[in-house]
Amino acid sequence: MTRIAKKALTLHVFLVMRRFFYSLFFIIGGLLLTCCQHRAERDGAFEVTVTLHNGRVLTDSATLVMIDDDYQLLRVLGGSRLQDSSFSFKGHTPVPRIAFVDFVTDSLPYQFYFILEPGKFEINLEPGHWLIKTTSPKNLAFLSFLDKYQRVERQRQALWERYRKMAADSTLTWDKEREVVRSDSLLQDSLQRITVDRINQGDLVSLLVKQRLLHTLTHESLNQLKE
Repeated sequence: MTRIAKKALTLHVFLVMRRFFYSLFFIIGGLLLTCCQHRAERDGAFEVTVTLHNGRVLTDSATLVMIDDDYQLLRVLGGSRLQDSSFSFKGHTPVPRIAFVDFVTDSLPYQFYFILEPGKFEINLEPGHWLIKTTSPKNLAFLSFLDKYQRVERQRQALWERYRKMAADSTLTWDKEREVVRSDSLLQDSLQRITVDRINQGDLVSLLVKQRLLHTLTHESLNQLKE
């Protein structure tokens, strides 16, 4: 074998080995990353970021609180100072729990409740509106219920806007008024039914729905709740 052929063969072997080690490096790196992610989930690691929008929200500190022991005890998980319009919380929770972010301000109408479990949460919040981005199955189930509930609420709002318009332009008749009242009653019954059904499922989402909407239930609906 000539010297040139030997050099070419050596170079070819070198390139093959380099590609092999590069491939092996990326495979090992991917496995390590997956293992770290799974380990973080097993360890119950969470990361919560709350971003405030709209200058009417005036606050510079917040606290993350978890509701523990059958919805009776409160456990403070940490505090955060406002940085770049956001609060950040990191920690561990062995099992999913209902939690809330408590803001040191009077400009927010309520503490923000959600279900805390391992993973990342991005919460965008402003007066009268909020959005939570997460892959958490329980929070997605809660959001799905709220979307269903709010669709019925929007139907009620549109119904009464139509009623006020008819009253304002003198086109409202007795039959039309009775129809509006009847339709509103059906929509209200639907809200009561879906709320009672969701609470009676008895999971964490049910507890969160109960915390948010128990005050909207009629005496008859309250009697339908399971103990």
